[in-house]
Amino acid sequence: MAAPAYTPVPSNPFSGSFPLPPSDESPATLGLGFIKKFREERLSSLRPMSEFFDTNRFSKPTGLASVTSRFNYNLSYFQGNYMLMFLGITAYSLITNVMLMFSVGVVVGGMHFISKVPPEGTVIGSTTYSARQLQTGLMIVAVPLFFFSSTIGTIFYIIGASAVTILGHAAFMQEGVEGDFANTV
Repeated sequence: MAAPAYTPVPSNPFSGSFPLPPSDESPATLGLGFIKKFREERLSSLRPMSEFFDTNRFSKPTGLASVTSRFNYNLSYFQGNYMLMFLGITAYSLITNVMLMFSVGVVVGGMHFISKVPPEGTVIGSTTYSARQLQTGLMIVAVPLFFFSSTIGTIFYIIGASAVTILGHAAFMQEGVEGDFANTV
């Protein structure tokens, strides 16, 4: 009587559940694809700066109904411009916080180095380290770096400055003519 055929059990039960990118694509290629997709989808709705900063259309809203109507119209109409404002505020906060920029550079560089480690590990000094051990070491270094670079304060600054700028613009910018036609249909 023949023994039943052996079928190996995968070490990760979820290995077939998540689609992985093709092995011929590097992380840089995947990142460029994300940027291209982001540019096509989000930034394609950029409105001209002359329309975005049209001072003739700025006015004080008359009440809560007016503010709500302006929010509904402007947040969708100027979506690309607001995304660009958010990215600009984020870039400004990173540039002005040198310690945070250094911390991000250390983590990104460390993750890039770890992604290049072969499965058998890498030798540093006289010890061989696996990718998992290097990730743990990077995390041990990254947590204090991000703590001392006031990351939480910077995140709150980005959220607050973006909210005030974007919501302020959306509240004080009058709806366009096409918004009046959309409400009558």
